Amino acid sequence: MKKNLFACLLMLCVSGMFGYSRPLNNDDRLLKTTVNSKPLTVVNAFIEASTHTDAKLLNLVLNENAKVCVCLGEKIGKHSKRELVSFYKKLGKSDLNCESDYEIISSSKTLTLVRVDLRFPLFVQRNYITIEQGAEGLWEITQVSRFNENI
Repeated sequence: MKKNLFACLLMLCVSGMFGYSRPLNNDDRLLKTTVNSKPLTVVNAFIEASTHTDAKLLNLVLNENAKVCVCLGEKIGKHSKRELVSFYKKLGKSDLNCESDYEIISSSKTLTLVRVDLRFPLFVQRNYITIEQGAEGLWEITQVSRFNENI
């Protein structure tokens, strides 16, 4: 319960930052420093970006070389950060009809593995995300493995 309350509060703070400010190019670095300061803020930003198809926020949390693998039955769809952010931009911001939850599977000083569940009415999208701490001390998602499971 505390984890969900904290996650909701953090998402409110992050969304408030984006909703009430218009960052200039010079402020993007400060925003990235804030969002990517801890694995938990990256997780919550990923959830916020995913549930509201927010390309700008997704761009902040994904590493430049991030790979997104989507299980498509017997095939695996592989997408780059550029492709996924471009797809979100084409969709535009929208609120998806889902609830979210996460579980930290394992964590160390420089690497965290998290399962993020997006629960839609007919299926659950499970995202296993790998978050790494870079040389600058900022945390970024380096890989997402996505599975859709029927309810």
